Amino acid sequence: MEKIVFYEDRDFQGKSYDCKGDSADLQSFIHRCNSVKVEAGWWVLYECNNYMGYQYVIGPGEYNDYRRWMGFNDCVRSCRIIKNAKAPYKLRLFDRPNFDGQSLELTEDMKSIQEKWLRREVQSCKVLEGSWIFFEHPNFCGRQYLLEKGEYRHHSEWGALKPTVGSIKIIIEL
Repeated sequence: MEKIVFYEDRDFQGKSYDCKGDSADLQSFIHRCNSVKVEAGWWVLYECNNYMGYQYVIGPGEYNDYRRWMGFNDCVRSCRIIKNAKAPYKLRLFDRPNFDGQSLELTEDMKSIQEKWLRREVQSCKVLEGSWIFFEHPNFCGRQYLLEKGEYRHHSEWGALKPTVGSIKIIIEL
């Protein structure tokens, strides 16, 4: 069963909250989040209530400081469980909105999208199998965007302000 524990202070100190499912508003349980233990499952943490703002995708493990999950600050206001993190994995990228233009199919992580894609922009995509994370920069750095099975006609549909994608990672359930 999925479970994540949020702590207000670094190194798993201070007030804590055990969460076992999606939560649109964590603020009534904790006021800030400086460390997290993921006991089971993959989760996406959001900077704002109602699954809005910056996204941080984390899997099983201990994160003693918000920078360990590439957080920009100690704001975690909502979270949800990531489903569909099992094989097979297949993703199709398009260089134009609405699945137009050149496309590229992926079945594995890409540390730098420019290895196989001449541009750093992805305008639309189809997640055919599995769940994926788009990172703003190469080497799995920068803003993160969770993409679960489905169609994304425009980069704004996965929450991005710009179509810049530097690297892509599969979410693999252990």
